[in-house]
Amino acid sequence: MSDNQWNYPVQAWRTEEGHASYPVVSTADETFWLQNLDINPEDFPHIEPLLQESLEDWQQQNHSQMRIGNAHWFLINHMHKYIGGDQTSDHLIPKIDIATLTPHTNQEHVIEYEEGLYRYTMVPIYTRRHHQQFAMMGCAQLNRDSDVLLTEEIKLLVLHYKSLFYRRFEYTFVADMLHSKTLAEREAQRRSVLFQVIQRMHDKFDIDALINELFAIVDQMYPQVEFELLVSQDNKSNNARVKPLSLQNPKEDMCVRAFTAGQPLMEIHAKAQGSDRMEVAIPLIGKQAIYGVFHLLSESPLEEEDIELMRIMAEAAGRTFENAKLYEQSQLLNEDLRLINEITRRLNQSLQLNEIFDIAGKELLDVFKAETVAVLHLNPETEQFEVVTGNVPSMEGKSVGKDHGYTGLLYRTKEPVILSDYCQNPSLESLFMNASGSCSMIASPLMSGGEVNGSIFLGHRTSHYFSYGNFKLLQVITTHIGLAVANATLHDEVRRMASRDALTGLYLRRYLDEKIHSYQSKEDSGTLLMVDIDKFKQVNDTYGHQIGDEILKQVSKMIQSSIREDDIAARWGGEELAVYFPQIDAEKTEVIAERIREKIEQETDPTVTVSCGIAAWDRKDKKVSVESLFYRADMALYQAKKSGRNQVCIDESPRE
Repeated sequence: MSDNQWNYPVQAWRTEEGHASYPVVSTADETFWLQNLDINPEDFPHIEPLLQESLEDWQQQNHSQMRIGNAHWFLINHMHKYIGGDQTSDHLIPKIDIATLTPHTNQEHVIEYEEGLYRYTMVPIYTRRHHQQFAMMGCAQLNRDSDVLLTEEIKLLVLHYKSLFYRRFEYTFVADMLHSKTLAEREAQRRSVLFQVIQRMHDKFDIDALINELFAIVDQMYPQVEFELLVSQDNKSNNARVKPLSLQNPKEDMCVRAFTAGQPLMEIHAKAQGSDRMEVAIPLIGKQAIYGVFHLLSESPLEEEDIELMRIMAEAAGRTFENAKLYEQSQLLNEDLRLINEITRRLNQSLQLNEIFDIAGKELLDVFKAETVAVLHLNPETEQFEVVTGNVPSMEGKSVGKDHGYTGLLYRTKEPVILSDYCQNPSLESLFMNASGSCSMIASPLMSGGEVNGSIFLGHRTSHYFSYGNFKLLQVITTHIGLAVANATLHDEVRRMASRDALTGLYLRRYLDEKIHSYQSKEDSGTLLMVDIDKFKQVNDTYGHQIGDEILKQVSKMIQSSIREDDIAARWGGEELAVYFPQIDAEKTEVIAERIREKIEQETDPTVTVSCGIAAWDRKDKKVSVESLFYRADMALYQAKKSGRNQVCIDESPRE
């Protein structure tokens, strides 16, 4: 990457064209051409503006998070120069021990230490291809702060910054490409009067129109010349004189040599009668590549000036052809980026996995004009890929193993797949293709943290329906879907951890209170079971607190295995546990409680017993409240304790 790529006004292009909020492009897929670009040590001295802009993006996106805002953030470059950060963090920089900021080569780790009132966490940032450190992000937090960010959270935030940096880097390259195209167009406009005859080609940005215009010019100027265009790329044209350039065809040997050498070639073929026949091959050369060869056959030799004019026309046509290709590619790229941005925006509106999968399926059907779609998600408990959404009825509720068909191929290789004609060549068994009757397919894994957590399949009954461009676009989109799935999964896990007791895995008391309150506002009845381990202090004194904790885990597990999925078990406090049963009366709850009591007495090791108290409520009660229900259940538990323990008592007090 050359230095001048950082010098021209990229920011103006972003501002004028509205590209400042484009989404992050995947870094996991080596087949996507834009991801083959990366910075190298020669670029490090020139990326300070990108580092600063990316830091501003990062701060803007995270400023509303209180825990992040309470910390002092700063960024230093590869030379340990302060790049930017919170204004309040300036005084912290001199306190950093620079000697500790140079990690061993290729050893990715986090540097943490404490000094004074602050705890410092420094995370190195590496290039995505060669793993070379080009910056480091730091976080300083007060030791006395009870709500500090954990190291893993800081690492995730630094990864977020890295993705923002590469987003800026990638779209800087796109700006370079568009800038180069603009320069080529301006150069074409400054051509001399000598080229006025071919200026009719310069306003053509449609490749077919350009080719037709080129043939019209040559036919008008040289009607006696047989003229055809041999192209090296997969360009479809309705013009019969546009043919593919076959590098193995001996008949076109001169054209192949002209294409390979990048130089015009001419041959004179002597005829038995009359004048000689002239054959000319002129390469169609652009600034970046050779796109084809003009092949001319003339029954009479052409003048040298005619050959030179043909060469100039070929040069102009080559650049115009290249401009048209760049324009076409930029239009496709801009449209792809718009689609990615829109899909990412919709995905980020939800943190519910089912909603994300539904949005992904519908959007992909619309983008690729596919007939069928199936989204599979890996269930970590069953180790099976489950069909979570799609429009193939026979696949609803299905699941496949990690080694089955194309799902297994995606899981093993972590690479997308394009299939042009499954009907004629079913190389692997495919549940999706067989169920949908599709012949064409593109599929891509959903990735999170470098691991496959799902897959997406798109199909169509027409063979060779999906293009390589569709294939590349799906790779990018599924990367963003994978990130959305990972975010939703992380959100669910955080929410689960916030409502669960760390020791027993049961819900916390606060969660149980909220659920009972919700049930009492919507339903007509329910019961509460209070469970207390008898003589638990004696267990701790005899066996130790570690065994006491194991007893709590055993009892909690037995309670969980004895209740329904909709019932809610919670740790009330200490050795007291509680279970709420929606829409069940006290008599049925007593049967369940007896079963739990007997199971605990028979299966715990060391053996313990429990006492249980039951209280019920229904809509006819004068006073329906969480507090009243817990009070009556607690009184019933007290009665069970008072009556000798290891028994179940039902509250029979008058309900107010």
